[in-house]
Amino acid sequence: MKLHNISFNNLKRRKGKMIFLVLGLFIGIATIVTLLSITESMSRDIEDRLDQFGANIVMVPRSDNLTLSYGGITMGGVNYQTVEFAEERIPEIRTIEYSKNLGLVAPKVLGAATVEGKDVLLMGVDFE
Repeated sequence: MKLHNISFNNLKRRKGKMIFLVLGLFIGIATIVTLLSITESMSRDIEDRLDQFGANIVMVPRSDNLTLSYGGITMGGVNYQTVEFAEERIPEIRTIEYSKNLGLVAPKVLGAATVEGKDVLLMGVDFE
């Protein structure tokens, strides 16, 4: 007798074990195929939702950042040598690739202001 004959004879004798073995293999393969299909469809759905937002271009002026850490605890960062965009260069934004997808160019306004005798931080967008 060869090994494969012994295996098949054992499976013929124990039909319940064979049914559970085949059923387990079937359920395992079906689960993997289902999970892969769900993952793929969720990825496509997320991509479609992100495409609905439109252009995903954010232009930020270059600045250097120094992160302070002491004993493994991050104390926060300090920005220095911040370079602002020159207002004359703003029309150049329309010359970038895929600029037709840009819906709006809105520079950020950030500065200090005095309101009712208190110094406050003013932050917003200049739509002009």
